[in-house]
Amino acid sequence: MARKPTQRKAAGKQVEKAALPDGLVNAAPVPYPVADTSITALQVYHNPDRRPSGDGPWNNEADKVSWIDNETGLGCIMLRQKNGTISGYVGVSPEHPLFGFEADAVPVGVSNTVHGGVTYGKACEVNRFERRAHGKPRRERYTVCHTSWVRTVQDYRMVQTTEDEFHEDLWWLGFDTDHPGDLVPNSRYGEGRRGDVYRDQSFVYANCIELARKLKALIGDGRTGHTPTREPLGLPSPTKRKGE
Repeated sequence: MARKPTQRKAAGKQVEKAALPDGLVNAAPVPYPVADTSITALQVYHNPDRRPSGDGPWNNEADKVSWIDNETGLGCIMLRQKNGTISGYVGVSPEHPLFGFEADAVPVGVSNTVHGGVTYGKACEVNRFERRAHGKPRRERYTVCHTSWVRTVQDYRMVQTTEDEFHEDLWWLGFDTDHPGDLVPNSRYGEGRRGDVYRDQSFVYANCIELARKLKALIGDGRTGHTPTREPLGLPSPTKRKGE
């Protein structure tokens, strides 16, 4: 008597959920409070290796925050540097008149919009997975590139080139907060001079928005060539150190 064929059990496949990149705390856009308002943050990173030691205004600050400014539609990034200060960046597309301008070529009227002037003018930091900077792969938690959380979650290995379908072809203009009079928390020269001021995220955010407005104004409305003008954004008072 012929044996009845037996059905083979399909091997159960367990889909492992991809882990988020080191330091990334959000898998989707999240509200992020800053400067008495709330923005929709696309990326929020914590980078403990750059966090200043001891208590201070930085206690409740993330170390990298990226978002799209609602008013101008431009991508913005706040990124903590190795010295503990926070820098700000705004990205413009190839159609923008300042696309490709290095920092020292940015017109004074635009550069002077932000604290200390524009000190950064570079393309997206596009380093493929196999490319290395100083012997180590470039990790997105430290890059000035991309404001898309979708690309980060789906392909979280490294920042990729323009061949990546999620890559944005942007040119970033930015500024620093380690000028004379600025408090540099991780300075190699100690705590700095009495009266130095820590430029917190509220201060950097306000400067980013002001720069975004100025850059957007250079484009005009796209129909009449009119360049809109408006009242400048009131920048907040910087945070002072305790005991002053």
